[in-house]
Amino acid sequence: MAIPDDVQEYVEKNIKLMISQTETYLPFIKIAFPYSQNLADGVYNLIIGNALSVFINQYAMRMKYPTSEDFAEFGKFIFKYRDQVDKFFK
Repeated sequence: MAIPDDVQEYVEKNIKLMISQTETYLPFIKIAFPYSQNLADGVYNLIIGNALSVFINQYAMRMKYPTSEDFAEFGKFIFKYRDQVDKFFK
C-alpha cells in the first residue's frame, strides 16, 4: 500500500518548513550547542521525529493505521532531506 499523496505532501511541507526554520535559527544553534560533536545529526533527528509524528497523526485523522510498508516508504522519502540538513553545518 502506498502512502496517500495528501499525507506525503503534508509531511513534506512540514519537513520543508522545519528545514527553513533551521536555516533561520542556525546562528543560535551553533552558539547554544558548542560541545555537540554532530549538530547535523541532532537537527535531522529532531526534524524527522516531528515528521514521524505528523505522518502518524495524518493516518489517525483518517481512522487508519500505517502498514509496515507505509513506514518503509516514509523512511525512503524522508532520507532525501538528510543532505539538505548536512549542508547547514559544513
